[in-house]
Amino acid sequence: MNRLSQIFGAAIVIAIAVVFIVQFRPNTGPVQSAASTCVVEVRGSCISSVEFNASRNLLAMRTVDENRLRAMGYRRLTAEGLYERWLLNEDAKRLGISVSDDELTAELVAGRVRVSLPADKIRQVGYALNLREDLIRYLDVRNRQTKKFDSKQYERQIRNITKMSPTDFREYQRKELIAARMRDFVRARVRVGENEAFEQFSREKSTRSLSYVRFDRRFYSDLIVDTSEKAIQAWADANKEELDKTWEGRKAQYLPECRVARDLAVEVRPDEAEQGPEAGKAAAKARIEQAVQRLKKGESFADVARSASDDPSAVRGGELGCVTRGRLSKPVEDKLFEMKAGEVSDLIETEEGFHVIKLEQIAKDAEAERIGRLEAARDLYVAHESERLAAEAAKQVLAAAAGGKSLEDALAAYMAQLTPAKSATGAASTAAKPADKAAKQDGAKDKGADAKKDGPAEPGEARAPYTIATHPNRPTVEASLPFNVSGSPISDAKDSTEPARIAFQLDKPGDLPKDVVALENGYAVIQLKEKTSASQEQWDKDREFYTSAMRAAKQNDALVGYMRRLKSTIGSEVKYDQNLLKEPKPAEDGSGAPELPLEDEGE
Repeated sequence: MNRLSQIFGAAIVIAIAVVFIVQFRPNTGPVQSAASTCVVEVRGSCISSVEFNASRNLLAMRTVDENRLRAMGYRRLTAEGLYERWLLNEDAKRLGISVSDDELTAELVAGRVRVSLPADKIRQVGYALNLREDLIRYLDVRNRQTKKFDSKQYERQIRNITKMSPTDFREYQRKELIAARMRDFVRARVRVGENEAFEQFSREKSTRSLSYVRFDRRFYSDLIVDTSEKAIQAWADANKEELDKTWEGRKAQYLPECRVARDLAVEVRPDEAEQGPEAGKAAAKARIEQAVQRLKKGESFADVARSASDDPSAVRGGELGCVTRGRLSKPVEDKLFEMKAGEVSDLIETEEGFHVIKLEQIAKDAEAERIGRLEAARDLYVAHESERLAAEAAKQVLAAAAGGKSLEDALAAYMAQLTPAKSATGAASTAAKPADKAAKQDGAKDKGADAKKDGPAEPGEARAPYTIATHPNRPTVEASLPFNVSGSPISDAKDSTEPARIAFQLDKPGDLPKDVVALENGYAVIQLKEKTSASQEQWDKDREFYTSAMRAAKQNDALVGYMRRLKSTIGSEVKYDQNLLKEPKPAEDGSGAPELPLEDEGE
């Protein structure tokens, strides 16, 4: 009986093996009959839409949000991945790297299938698609009762997900497996020595922190630059060539007619908006109505705008310059161009809040040109002068700190000698010269009789005009958070890593560099505040993890570089079918499900 059982069992095993071999034998099975086009053509080779559709459905298996995939541009990512797969397969021929039938069968029986992504997107996009760096998807190819490979389950999976025949899918996966081996080949050549890893670890784990002072051009243009017509004209006379060139580019904005206007704008504040749209608008309306009452009592429009307007023009008394159509929001513009010179409008409601405007003059032809040239001169002059003042201030404070003063004392001495400029009308500026004590204190408040408390005004309350001590961009001593050599301690530095690089060249706390740091809106003086170095204890604890992470990063860089070389040598003649790469429009109901039914993956 035992002998018969053994013979019978052996016969069953042989029968299963015969079925398995037939199923997986190369060049067998039904031919894919669906019409196919070339999604990518490279040097006469065609990557078919059949493989493209199979790849994009395998990529999307773990991402059911079609809108997210669309935003990711995953059709193009799929095509670019297949292009890089072609390059890797071509280079594999040169290197003699191939995949045997038995090796391919072993992968498919295990339910392991490969996909391709562009090398420079593998880490970022792969993470978003729930793909590891090996780019393997797992198919459920086992019988759910016996837990063993089931050829019918396998075929059902590949047809459902890829719409390919078993034969076509096998050859498709052969190319993917060769590409995967090429990626492994490139990565395997990367080595990371312990000394190299520790050096990088030390650079990244060592930190610095800075004390620094920003000298912002906006502070100088608002309060310090003399914007009287006399000063502007003097600059224009000395820089006629530059002004003429700028005016040529601007004159269409003024001619044949422009309107000189001032604006008093009150916007819905974030804290007001949190109470709901209606409550936010009501609070903004209350504030501007209070400002209107001041106008009715005889205060000048410029003074009210200077203290109550939320618009950047507030520092200039609400001056908008001489404007033409297309420069203001439509409700404000429509009202402005139906007014007469000297009129003040009623409340104008916009999406952001409310406006009251004053039309001071309707300028035409020669008068419009005179005003336009003066405004162009003013803009150029203020830009040059605020740049000069910010640079000189930074260098003056740096020199004082290098001479032995603390950064705080060097700044206080500079701020104490600042004198606010006169306004363009010749009236004294509302900015008062601060006392030494006020200049030293971050956030110091103006002590004048008209000073108001800092922070948002209550509904209907006039905000105090900016002074040297209360301007939001005034120079103050700030402190950075700890950062490493690749950090960005000053967010608006022109080169965000420049302050970090400079800081790591300083030897001890209190040291200063030889020069100032350029910012997007001015300059900064930096001083090393604290210095910490990576410890041996940290390294001993994190050595294995850090070395592995560094190796993975270098392997990724090596693969990206390798693909760049292949593209420049054997794959430069590439053409994509742009129609197939267009992302489908979102469904009208906002839903977006993958186009093909996807089965659950196995372990």
